[in-house]
Amino acid sequence: MVIGAGLLAALTVVPGGTAGQEPFKQAGEAPLEYRGPGRDAPEPDVEEVVLGWFGPGDPDHPTGGDFWRGATLALEIVNREGGYRGRPFRLHPGWSEDPWGTGVVEVTRMVYEHGAWAIVGAIDGAATHLAEQVALKARITLVSSGSTDKTANLASVPWMFSCLPSDEVQAPVLAQAVADVAGDGRFVVVAATDHDSHAALVELRRALAVRGLTPSTLVEFDPVRQDLSALGRRLLEIDPRAVVVLAPPEAGARLVTEVRGRGFAGGLIGGGALALASFGRAAGEAAEGLRVPLLRERSDRWDTFVRMYDNRWGEPPDHGAAQSYDAVRLVVEATRRAGLNRARIRDAVRDIALWKGVAGIVRWDALGRNERPVGLATWRGGRLQPIAAPDSRER
Repeated sequence: MVIGAGLLAALTVVPGGTAGQEPFKQAGEAPLEYRGPGRDAPEPDVEEVVLGWFGPGDPDHPTGGDFWRGATLALEIVNREGGYRGRPFRLHPGWSEDPWGTGVVEVTRMVYEHGAWAIVGAIDGAATHLAEQVALKARITLVSSGSTDKTANLASVPWMFSCLPSDEVQAPVLAQAVADVAGDGRFVVVAATDHDSHAALVELRRALAVRGLTPSTLVEFDPVRQDLSALGRRLLEIDPRAVVVLAPPEAGARLVTEVRGRGFAGGLIGGGALALASFGRAAGEAAEGLRVPLLRERSDRWDTFVRMYDNRWGEPPDHGAAQSYDAVRLVVEATRRAGLNRARIRDAVRDIALWKGVAGIVRWDALGRNERPVGLATWRGGRLQPIAAPDSRER
């Protein structure tokens, strides 16, 4: 078969493209936009404004309760402020312990049966990926308060926003902690096989490689497994100076308790999930001294929120509660600006820049991520205490 010169030229990729143009577009070069219909739809007359909440609607849920408490507090405050033009906002929760099974049904019902104007929540990365698929098809804004998986935004869905700094931003902080604690000694990394822990592991390995750090042992384990005695014994066989744990709160608590119970007195470093209050409650004294990413900024707004939250719920908040509070308030502000129109609400969320939340500044990048700086904290006396950076003042 002979290929004509014109066709051959069309099939040939020349480095740099024609006239200096690159043949491919790099994701993140420009803000994602929605250019479809919907902005001209008239505003309906409603008695209440429904916002979907993809997460447990139970304040005592072992892992999602703190997220729901923060979201609930935000809703109570905005309704006291007058809601939406005198009409109340209402959070409609939907959740399943099997998000990829019945969870997708709950998200779909929020949109098509309960008339949600936006979805808040998606308290982890796996649930966020699921909700994102519904958001894209239904053209409804999704603001995640719990996902740190950067790939949720790499799908280039203009309706998707992530409030927490991603694993990519957290990983260098954890790698620095490893260097500080282990020095030139041995350290081990243990990661659960769930979606979020694996995503965090991928980023941590890259950050460690940049520093020329290699774990003496790297083990992945099933977080559902209850008996972790053999795993704990294996991790400590080489007498490491530091143990890095990437796992969901409950599984991480069991592993940390096992390691400490075997007499390990070295440094413990955990991923972002081990900065949640649910981990602290489950781990108890075993959490003492564990270093984790600080996923909220120190500010007067945080101090005020701590007092409000403690008055409402009788205990201090974690970053999950604070970020859920911020996500609800941000979506409410966007709705007040845009009116009851899903496309315009999306535009308003995107246009909100340098929004000052209780967990920190919200500044969207081109992909809808909020990559604010991450600090380091440690568990002391059952509470998470920030570790002051050099030449900084502790708040």
